[in-house]
Amino acid sequence: MSRLKAWWSQPDQYDWVTTFLRQNGMLTSARMILAIVVGSSVLVPLTVLPSLSRPSAAEAITGGVAATFTIGVTVLWLTRWPSRRQSHAGVMIGALFVGGWSLVQPTAALAALACTAMAVTGGYVAFFHGPKLILFNSVVAAAVAITAVLRLADEANIATAASALWINAFLNLSVPLGIWGMSRAMGTYVQRSETDALTGLLNRRAFTPAVGDRLTNLPPGHTHLAVVMVDLDNFKRINDTHGHSAGDRALQAVAELLREHCPADAVICRAGGEEFLVALTAVTSDVVRLAAHFCTAVAGLSPKVTASIGTASAELPLLTGPDVAGPVDELVKIADAAMYAAKRRGGNQAHHSV
Repeated sequence: MSRLKAWWSQPDQYDWVTTFLRQNGMLTSARMILAIVVGSSVLVPLTVLPSLSRPSAAEAITGGVAATFTIGVTVLWLTRWPSRRQSHAGVMIGALFVGGWSLVQPTAALAALACTAMAVTGGYVAFFHGPKLILFNSVVAAAVAITAVLRLADEANIATAASALWINAFLNLSVPLGIWGMSRAMGTYVQRSETDALTGLLNRRAFTPAVGDRLTNLPPGHTHLAVVMVDLDNFKRINDTHGHSAGDRALQAVAELLREHCPADAVICRAGGEEFLVALTAVTSDVVRLAAHFCTAVAGLSPKVTASIGTASAELPLLTGPDVAGPVDELVKIADAAMYAAKRRGGNQAHHSV
């Protein structure tokens, strides 16, 4: 029961999968592949309907509406990446159309065969979304498959119906579950590869892509991006005096302080060793007060440790464009230079680069 509850509580995967594809330059290719998959499904009702000598009103309406909806979804994939809500709505409506179109087929054999297409919507849900939509797709698939199999048992025989039920159960369960398992494994790998094991913050490799993604969803009124570089003063002395375990605890404490004092949507990473990076958007370029809070908070830790902090900022219009990695990395270099200026002045202070 606990495993089932843990599975049910898994979050929707759409946002992180979208971010992963965007950061790795695969969003366009993924969009084209999905457009091809969705677009090819239009051929099913468009080829079946003309082959029927006298299609019923239900067959004609269901096939026509399904084909129209599928064409619309294909156009959406060809032009843009949909939002999570659009994806939710699209896959739910798509699953209902596949199920409804299966039920109105003139023969039970064709209805049972059409139901296997629910594995496609199930696979999509398993990769991009979560357990709730997987359950929805599975319930629709089970209801349609059972209805078709009961018809098949009446029109043909029990053995044929049992075979059709097994094929539908195999495809509509194994495909989504297999893709779900691979998606979760990929998500775990991505999370571990982007996370600093000691502090739980992002690592340096993940910082710039995360900032770029942050800039695509700005709060109203935010006009500047600020980057803050934090470097602990004389950190080697803590390791030499108190041991490496004390140094690790100090790094964890600093990471917790950054989480506490930064806005919830700030991007925080351990840049390496005793260096930390913070990026945040704001309504002003002035982050001096925030940097001063960092200095004061770090100086209050035990064992005694202080920090040299450098800050840099830029107006957001200067960071717009298809590739913001260059401007963001330039801000990091400027903040790093400001941090070294603070260290040369004795440390335990912040310096803002104008």
